[in-house]
Amino acid sequence: MELGSTVKLAFKGTLDDGTVFGYATAENPMEFQTGMDLVVDGFEREILAMNEVGEKKTFTISEYDAYGEYLDDFVQKIPIDQIPISGIVPGKRVKMHSSEGGGQAVEATVVSIEDGIVTFDMNHPLAGQKLTYEVEILGLEDAPENFVSHAEKMEHLKQQTKLLGGDQGDDYR
Repeated sequence: MELGSTVKLAFKGTLDDGTVFGYATAENPMEFQTGMDLVVDGFEREILAMNEVGEKKTFTISEYDAYGEYLDDFVQKIPIDQIPISGIVPGKRVKMHSSEGGGQAVEATVVSIEDGIVTFDMNHPLAGQKLTYEVEILGLEDAPENFVSHAEKMEHLKQQTKLLGGDQGDDYR
């Protein structure tokens, strides 16, 4: 399979303890175009190594090829009276915004509420986990002739920014 191919697949994703974290069925398949940064790197690399409809494969990807390592620095404690949303309960996923403004919203899980302090975990729920997938290719379309990958688009934008006067770095003329 080549970058830019559109793939339709069924899969089951499990953790080391057997917990199922995700799935797609033949009746409700997952479909995406490779090379567009739409799935985690390790998953896409394994899918790109498959070549035909009906092909099945089981593989495990490391935390570094999935959602990264679990970072203790991504756990924050905030006094409940500084939280502008209601209905905070342990296990709930919420969007957090920096009080300094200008930052992008970050998804966080409410870990606990104790003595007026809410503990939030901003790690991805699958951070620090090896992920095992059982996959079957259900459909495959070749890449369009003029396909440009996400990485190529980002490099082009970087070069255009330099040419237009932003972020010249060492390349300033």
